[in-house]
Amino acid sequence: MSAPFENARSLLFVPGDREDRIPKAVASAACATIIDLEDAVAPEDKPRARRAVAAFLGGLPAASVLLRVNAVDTPWYAEDGALATHSAVAGVVLPKADLAALSRARRDMDTPIWPLVETAQGLNDLRGMVQLPGMARMLLGTIDLALDLGLDDRQAGGRSMLDMARFQLVAASTAAGLAPPVDGVFADLADVGGLGDAAAHAHACGFGGMMCIHPAQAATVNHAFAPAEALLDWARRVRQAAEGQNGAFRFEGQMIDAPVLEKAERLLATRPRP
Repeated sequence: MSAPFENARSLLFVPGDREDRIPKAVASAACATIIDLEDAVAPEDKPRARRAVAAFLGGLPAASVLLRVNAVDTPWYAEDGALATHSAVAGVVLPKADLAALSRARRDMDTPIWPLVETAQGLNDLRGMVQLPGMARMLLGTIDLALDLGLDDRQAGGRSMLDMARFQLVAASTAAGLAPPVDGVFADLADVGGLGDAAAHAHACGFGGMMCIHPAQAATVNHAFAPAEALLDWARRVRQAAEGQNGAFRFEGQMIDAPVLEKAERLLATRPRP
């Protein structure tokens, strides 16, 4: 059975201290909502945000949202972690994830963890991180990672370095049998074309979704990560042609063997937004 949001294409952040925005985020076109107790909430507002989120969660069915807690080395982590055990929380987004942080979080809670990889140490620890029990999907925090590594993503060299990080997340996730990872946010809300290009690039890199910072971004991201109808039609024809075949066979000028069949089945298994 698939874990909640395993196939989510768009993950929308909403500040935990904005009670008015949380229901709107959950009702938006985004496949999943991440209620944020970390970066989006000022230190002095974190207790109030936690109370507001707890009240909101009380009215939701089980496994309805994701919750980004504060990092394990902060004074807010323990109370955030207690809130993360609520039945409405499908998964915990853990910032600054590395092996030590994940190991602690795994001891502290049973809720599935979505590691947010945004440091050099996190990249270095990937192989061990994906092997820990309770890991859901890997998330790439491109903005913080670029800052930690001293990258300028406005330049080709910086973008190339981030693509190397994307490769590492995809390879580690695939090797561990996890769902495809989720790419970082696109910060320019006015640049819809740029968002579409960024999402298409992440999809081509093997990512399965992208995080969003505004509800208006969700439709563009969902479209970018959805298989093209022509590709789905090809997959259906391949599946039909494979019936009764033993081993490789020729179809529409293409040699169809086990890897091609698997590609077709994966395309057909892609789920639309729940």
